[in-house]
Amino acid sequence: MVALQGIYDGHSVKITDKITDTKQYKVVVTFIEEIKPINKSLRNFSAQTKGLDFWENEQEDLYQDFVKS
Repeated sequence: MVALQGIYDGHSVKITDKITDTKQYKVVVTFIEEIKPINKSLRNFSAQTKGLDFWENEQEDLYQDFVKS
C-alpha cells in the first residue's frame, strides 16, 4: 500500500506528493477534512504597493532599543 496526499478542488483530485512508482494500483480516495477558506484580506493588504512600508519606519521598530549604533 502507498499513501499519498492530495487536494480535491471541487472538480478533481490533485496529488501533491511526488509519485515515483510506475506500477498500476487500485486506488481508494478518502476525504479527510475540509480545507477552510483563507482570509484573503490580510494577503491583499500586504500585496499593496505600500502594504509593508511600516517595516521601514523606525518608529515601528519594537527592537530599536537593542540596536547599538
